[in-house]
Amino acid sequence: MLLRRISQHVKEQNWFAVAIDFFIVVAGILIAFQITSWNEERKDNKREQQIIERLHSDFTMLEKNTDEYIEFLEVNAPIIEKFQQQITNYPKGTDLELMQSFFETAFNLPPPEGHSDTYQQLITNGDMSVLNNESLRAELVNHASLTNLYLHASQASREWSRPYVTPLVRLGSLLQVLPMDEAVSSSGSRADLIIAINLYKDIFESQLLLLKDHKASFAKVNGMLIKEKS
Repeated sequence: MLLRRISQHVKEQNWFAVAIDFFIVVAGILIAFQITSWNEERKDNKREQQIIERLHSDFTMLEKNTDEYIEFLEVNAPIIEKFQQQITNYPKGTDLELMQSFFETAFNLPPPEGHSDTYQQLITNGDMSVLNNESLRAELVNHASLTNLYLHASQASREWSRPYVTPLVRLGSLLQVLPMDEAVSSSGSRADLIIAINLYKDIFESQLLLLKDHKASFAKVNGMLIKEKS
């Protein structure tokens, strides 16, 4: 219809009408482009908010779990201290219940939490650009690097110390089937046990510090995500 009218105006050499028709066509195209752009921007903003919500949910859970790990280690720290004293002073003041408590709880080191599933998906799909906040993107990458470092450090510490804490592992198993004196004497020399508990205590304390650092990193990212949600 519009093209037919333009053709008619050209035949009649009504250039003013032709100009108006072209203006209408161009304006219509520009408006259509603008509407499309608004719709795309609205969809992008909606998707970004959905991703931020998912990231916030992930990091809230990971931070909560890390808090629980820290609390677990802090509660068990006195047990390790007392167990170390018992091994050092053995057989004076020996407490079987305390030893059993050590192996049931304090002889368990929770590893650092891993990565956010949502973040991993963003990296895999190459979708980090969906997040408009450059500082948030940078902090997510920095946190991921720290997480890799913490996971590696934790695993390396466990693997390196495994041979040295073997006497403790053996003692924990023997206490379940033998009287305490026999279990202690059969698990290794007193010197081996002292070395093992001292090393384990150092690893325990290092793990606690590592988890506290990791929690601080989770909290920083979570704070930025909360701002992005508001």
